[in-house]
Amino acid sequence: MLWGMSLFKSRFSLKLLLSISILFGLFLEFLQHILPFGRYFDWGDFIANSTGAIIGSIILLFLKKKLL
Repeated sequence: MLWGMSLFKSRFSLKLLLSISILFGLFLEFLQHILPFGRYFDWGDFIANSTGAIIGSIILLFLKKKLL
């Protein structure tokens, strides 16, 4: 939501922001698997990250309609 609020007044597509957010979550999961910190890739975490991105996008969509 913070990315969306920072790009709120620009003509940035909400679909593109959602795609970037989901890919960023996937990248973080792969990074956890690669780095030696005792963490591992988990599909549940990826689904939780994606769900959060989708909910945040829906909230931004309602805020955008309300403010415009």
